[in-house]
Amino acid sequence: MHSLTPIQIAYYNDSHRFSITNSGRRSRKTLIGKRKTLNRALKTPGRYFHGAPTHKQAKDIFWESLVKDTALLRSFKSETDLFVRLFNGTEIHVLGLDKPERIEGQVWHGCHITEFGNLKGHLVWSSNIRPVLSDTNGWALLDGVPEGRNFYYDLALRACNGAIPVTKAGIGSFAENGDWAFYHWFSSDVLDAQEIADVKEDLDERTFRQEYEGSFETYEGAAYKEFGQHNLDSSIVEQEGIISLGMDFNVDPMTAVVGQINGDSFNQFGEIWLNNSNTFEMRDEILRRYKDPSRIVIYPDSSGDHGSSNAQKTDLQILKDAGFQVRARSKNPEQRDRINTVNSFIKDRAEKTRYKINPKTCPKTVNDMNKRQSLADGRLDKQQEKEQKIGHISDGFGYLVYYCFPILRGRIEGLRI
Repeated sequence: MHSLTPIQIAYYNDSHRFSITNSGRRSRKTLIGKRKTLNRALKTPGRYFHGAPTHKQAKDIFWESLVKDTALLRSFKSETDLFVRLFNGTEIHVLGLDKPERIEGQVWHGCHITEFGNLKGHLVWSSNIRPVLSDTNGWALLDGVPEGRNFYYDLALRACNGAIPVTKAGIGSFAENGDWAFYHWFSSDVLDAQEIADVKEDLDERTFRQEYEGSFETYEGAAYKEFGQHNLDSSIVEQEGIISLGMDFNVDPMTAVVGQINGDSFNQFGEIWLNNSNTFEMRDEILRRYKDPSRIVIYPDSSGDHGSSNAQKTDLQILKDAGFQVRARSKNPEQRDRINTVNSFIKDRAEKTRYKINPKTCPKTVNDMNKRQSLADGRLDKQQEKEQKIGHISDGFGYLVYYCFPILRGRIEGLRI
């Protein structure tokens, strides 16, 4: 593999069961995937496939090179069914995944799928591809330029244990999480500098980052557009002193962000996510984790003052009766005001950045901050809450920030303590 960069050599030699490689255009990711698949097919006889979003794409990307690379290694090829059989009995197929049933009901020992982010349907991986690898303990190489922050992004986060690492030009980046590995590098590590300069002239910044740097760009209506790598810090852990929680009273899930306020900053070391729950169970979970209620200050959703838990007590009263300090406004802020306040608080201030979160211990918060969308009028997208359970934990964070770090200084009206 002449002239590969160090990170590409590491990817070529990697043996993780599942690999994500979302590097930019013309950066050799698919070429390396082809070679890795052939190497494994020669070493371990079985049935393998190269896949792409459509049959035509799969044939155009894989078939010619597969025929050429196996010329001296195969005993049979089928131009009709697009597969070759090697002398060791291994079969390598080329398949379009626009019809996922093409791979079902068959034995597969491994696969290489390119343009992964373009697969139609966010369940193709979990419902069709992943299950056919279960009985053989099969492996998968997944590559392709990102398409926003869809299911591909979700798997990348999984491979990175919740936080995608910073990629440096000429160096790349790597992360792993159990069976999963993540490799990333820029197109500029491979392509001519003048070509990259010309492309930059033709493309807007967002499209360039996505197509030639393999960046998972935010949605057009990202609510928390200021959230980014500058907020992530895996060294954030619980310290002595007061623990502050921002809480949302939604039932499924019921959520809270957990951290500590230090002057004009907030360090988040934990999160609570309870499915099909209530305030009593949230109270018990907080006490189980942190024992001493006198250490706890909660900044909740103000709607919890309206008797949603049972007929006798409001959510706020349940928390107060447990010995927690509860600090809430008389009513919730307008969503646009809360979003603006959060973005002002979390923005990149270099070493003076005021919000730090441990991505390893708070993956749901990181996911929520990255994915939460707002509509054209500034309101939050309610469909995300219903369909994806996105929004509740970032709402809890927003209540804390709006109470403790409001944009407008001076007298604050209507506080309830």
